[in-house]
Amino acid sequence: MPSFNNIRSVERTLSVLQAMNEGNLSRISDLQDKTGLPSATVVRIIETLVSLGYVQNHGRRIGYTLTEKVLELSSGFHGLPLILESAKSVLLDLTEAIRWPAAMATLDNVSMVVRLSTIPESPLAHTHSTLQKRLELLVRAHGRAYLAHCPDEERHSLYRKLIEQEVTQLDLPELDARMRPILSHVRHLGYAERDHEIDPQTTTVAMPVFFSGRLSATIGVTFFRGARADRKSILEHMQRALDKLEALEP
Repeated sequence: MPSFNNIRSVERTLSVLQAMNEGNLSRISDLQDKTGLPSATVVRIIETLVSLGYVQNHGRRIGYTLTEKVLELSSGFHGLPLILESAKSVLLDLTEAIRWPAAMATLDNVSMVVRLSTIPESPLAHTHSTLQKRLELLVRAHGRAYLAHCPDEERHSLYRKLIEQEVTQLDLPELDARMRPILSHVRHLGYAERDHEIDPQTTTVAMPVFFSGRLSATIGVTFFRGARADRKSILEHMQRALDKLEALEP
């Protein structure tokens, strides 16, 4: 038993951070509902976190998101937070060249989570934001890019977690058999594409990012399917961005 009572302000702050981590965008009313805290308390906590750099304010009509600084609270990202600002510059250059929005995602449990996005800077973006959005490993481009390039042991560990968490109804041999040709195709092409059934209007292509020889993230670009003539140019620019990213020191 602790020899002192919990610090209530710390509990409240952590409850807000936890609530924000459950979605990609949060409004004050959303956080009030999730935490049970008074609106004024949520506002004070959010404003404090914004001033400290842990939360970004995207405007009253859009809401708030966690920033990459929260990743510094966990050692499990192996230095990635230290280069996210440099990575953002690379993604901005990519979007300036191709005009389509680009994103960087990292693995979290059994999902890829969008950590950086250039949607606000893209004139062709089809949505307001994808920051902190969770992307399924089996059907999303970022997930397939990660699965195709992670070590076999890690891939099968992720498969087991997906089965345990009932993300898939397949058993391990069935899942491995279904994904093997898909991931082999990804490795052959050099990029992954999300399942066509997810969105008939847009598609995403993604590539793995290695820092110091370690698979650490993925980058992706989303564009309308009617832009197939631009695909070759998009992939070429993505590869140049990838080369720049992998030259960064984590």
